[in-house]
Amino acid sequence: MKIFKPNQTSASLLVKYAEEKYYKSEENKNIDKYLIIYDIFIKARSFYIINKIFFFLALMSGITVLLWPSLAIFAKDFGWEKGFFYSAIVQTTVTGIAALTYAIYSHYKKRQMYAENLMRFVIYSEDSLINIKDRVVQEMEKIDSGFSFGKSVITEEKNGE
Repeated sequence: MKIFKPNQTSASLLVKYAEEKYYKSEENKNIDKYLIIYDIFIKARSFYIINKIFFFLALMSGITVLLWPSLAIFAKDFGWEKGFFYSAIVQTTVTGIAALTYAIYSHYKKRQMYAENLMRFVIYSEDSLINIKDRVVQEMEKIDSGFSFGKSVITEEKNGE
């Protein structure tokens, strides 16, 4: 098989494996299982792209937070006497942006991992898709839920009554 390449995501490897196992194979043709795995792969690939972008943004903004005090000193050495470099408001904004980019990266990284684990479940399950489809659909709904700030507040209010 030519599916084994080191520079690919787990989701990419799993969908190629599923293609060989369920789509191309005549003795084990299972288009329905391949369809659900490919559907999950589309989600995992989207999450991969988003979290890769935000990983680099989080990395760059994190480095900026670390270097900001030094930037103020270097600016003074070069004669750039701007209050911008010393402003607590600007430093706080840069730190907030760093935190936001990390939070978005972390959110979509978790979604990518959930999707890849769901793909593994479908591939390695001995049960037919008929028997596992309800669980798979429920897990896909969780993956698609997005940010759920309101849901967390409602849950805490119910538990804290």
